[in-house]
Amino acid sequence: MNHEVSTEFRHDDEIDLYELIEILVRHKMTIVLTTILCVLLSLGAALYVRSNKTDFLIKDIVISQDTFGLKGANILLPEGVLLKDDNAKKMLEIEVLKAEYLKNTPNELQSVDSERKFLSEVLTIIKDDKRPGLVKIKAEIVADRTSSAELINRYIDILKSEDNTKNIIESEIELKIAELQRVEKELETIQTELLAIFKNDSDLRALKPEEKSGFLSFKYPTLMMRRIDVEKYYNNYSNELVRLTNLNTRYEVVKSSSDIYLERGTSKAKLILAVGAVLGVFLGMMLAFLKEFIEGYKKRYQK
Repeated sequence: MNHEVSTEFRHDDEIDLYELIEILVRHKMTIVLTTILCVLLSLGAALYVRSNKTDFLIKDIVISQDTFGLKGANILLPEGVLLKDDNAKKMLEIEVLKAEYLKNTPNELQSVDSERKFLSEVLTIIKDDKRPGLVKIKAEIVADRTSSAELINRYIDILKSEDNTKNIIESEIELKIAELQRVEKELETIQTELLAIFKNDSDLRALKPEEKSGFLSFKYPTLMMRRIDVEKYYNNYSNELVRLTNLNTRYEVVKSSSDIYLERGTSKAKLILAVGAVLGVFLGMMLAFLKEFIEGYKKRYQK
């Protein structure tokens, strides 16, 4: 007997799936209208997001940090360009960007710091960890493509201006030329002394050509050692001058790796629309069950 009662109670307490489906069918118009309303609202939001998406201009550059053993050469830091006040001012000399900055920044907040903040939001520097030296300059198209392209080019010009390697190379070339001239004069002096020895030393004149070098080293060791040292310096300075001259001709710290190209901004319009549709169906079903509950409650209350 107890078993029958518990079984009956359990059956009364169970949820009838078919009954739930019947409820949804009876209130299908509520579900449809709610879904349509949510879809329309999400469509408006999606269109707004899509219309406000941001496009970018990008240029890839390669920065060579090799100083070739030159002392005093600057190491370029691409991300540090905007930290200097003068650089920020140079970039905001672009009239269109300056107008955007003034439009979006209240008068009382306008300062060098706010200029730097505005530029850091517009201009992004991305380093490639897998390819050292490769830098991506990404400029948001704030007003038009021309001003954004000019911003990228001005950034690269500023970066190049901070490189002093070429000046150091030219200075080293001048030093090496001066050293070579000094060494050449010393070699001429030694050559003059040797000619005088050949002219005045009768023992030397009597020797065979292949014996003269050994005789000079034996009788005039200081002069010959001095000649060897000076010739060594001359060769070293000559080789270094050739290296520096070739380096000065082809050396370029900042090199363009690509032309400026466009990257379309992405939006979540489709995702917003899909979420709106799913949310509309879910809310419609909840409203359907709520209406069924209210109607059932009214019927029980009227009885």
